[in-house]
Amino acid sequence: MPRLRRKAGGGPPPQELYAGLRWTALSSGRNGSILRRDAHPDVYGLVADMPKPAEWTTVVTLGDNTTSMYTSTGGGMTGTGGHAAVAAASQRLLATVQDHLAAFGTADDGGYPPYGTVRFHLLTGAAGRYADVPDEAFWGQAAHPLKPVIAAMQDVLTSLRELESRYPRRDGTQSGR
Repeated sequence: MPRLRRKAGGGPPPQELYAGLRWTALSSGRNGSILRRDAHPDVYGLVADMPKPAEWTTVVTLGDNTTSMYTSTGGGMTGTGGHAAVAAASQRLLATVQDHLAAFGTADDGGYPPYGTVRFHLLTGAAGRYADVPDEAFWGQAAHPLKPVIAAMQDVLTSLRELESRYPRRDGTQSGR
């Protein structure tokens, strides 16, 4: 991860906030408080880590319709699961993950994926598991056995981008709130 830097105006640096939010999401399934549905009885949620040069983006999708996206350099979107399109895309993603549980075979220690790879962290009531997907497959440039999960995650990303474009922030940038 890049060096920590302080936010203007004090408070913890963006990377510290990001790491805390990410870890909270990764550990959320273990206490059993996340809603599971009939369409995904074994899946509490999915956390996707996407590395870029000098930045991480993480998308969190939980069974209770908590859907968020945040970056290690600051910014992101929280509280988006209350929007119908985001909630529907999120539930489709979790149901698709349910259909592909066997692909998540590696025990998850919460680590980051290597550069050039997207990591899908599967959240269950027990210790999590993960699956890594090469960037080429995630961005539709190569075939992969998790193509249905990738496509469902892309739908979540699309619903987040559409929501972001509808709600300008006071500073002129975009936000999902």
